[in-house]
Amino acid sequence: MAGNVIAITLYTYRQVGCYFTPSLDKNILQLGLTACFLIGPCIYAYVTHQTEQGPLNTLAKWTFASLAIFIVVLGIVYPYKTHLELWQYWVYRGSSYLWLACLLLSFFHYREKIQQFKGQWQALITDKPLIVLMGGALIWLAYFTASYTSYIMGALSFSLTLYLSILTLLKTPKVQPLKNNKYANNKLTDDQINAYSNALEQLINEERIYTDPQLSLPRLAKRIGMPHTLLSQLLNDHYQMNFKQYINSQRVTFAQTLLLAEPNSSIDDIAEQSGFSSSSTFYSAFKHKTGMTPNRYRTAKL
Repeated sequence: MAGNVIAITLYTYRQVGCYFTPSLDKNILQLGLTACFLIGPCIYAYVTHQTEQGPLNTLAKWTFASLAIFIVVLGIVYPYKTHLELWQYWVYRGSSYLWLACLLLSFFHYREKIQQFKGQWQALITDKPLIVLMGGALIWLAYFTASYTSYIMGALSFSLTLYLSILTLLKTPKVQPLKNNKYANNKLTDDQINAYSNALEQLINEERIYTDPQLSLPRLAKRIGMPHTLLSQLLNDHYQMNFKQYINSQRVTFAQTLLLAEPNSSIDDIAEQSGFSSSSTFYSAFKHKTGMTPNRYRTAKL
């Protein structure tokens, strides 16, 4: 996140300098465009780091490193001072489209995380990856449409995004008590906890209901015979997990068994058999629970 802020800041300073001081030193202009080229990759690397694990996360880091090396070497071999057209047109426009592509990819990978905040909008709007994505999109739009509005709009949108992000993050602790009191007026009795827990564990152990990739909280609650709000409360209070965390934990436990029982099966097949809808989600959940990737786990145990 720090790298993303630094890159946008450098580029914004470059834009403000151009606006108020047209004779700005060419080295400063080159530095600003270099930072602009890396804004999109910075956003993509940050979001994948926060939402994904495994190959995708590694790929994002290597992609960012490769692009950083490329733009630095380009600046050394073809400096701004002697290659104005290259930097003012190709690098500038290319940076804008690269930024857009990285935003779209980042939103694509973030979409699954949104499901974790279902019904918890206050937590969603203070999630740092979402703040980075929305802020980055707003600043990109301001710069991309600058020819129709004003060149200074990008700098203004950056300032607005920065100030609103700070205010939002400062207010985050105030919403925490709401989470703790969510079920204050709807407590489960000990008998209910025992009955519902037994029914849940029976479905988990005997039917392996978690292997259904379309399983949802309401569907699971219907199978147990309880309101989905009470099931959510049971998972939070008794298991200290939300629905997605609990189901993914069961899937990972099953996947651990399959990895050893079926050494010739691919990781993608194991993920599918365990109920994961995507390999990236499988890698993320598996590493979160075991501290290692599926391949490394299999190698260590066999």
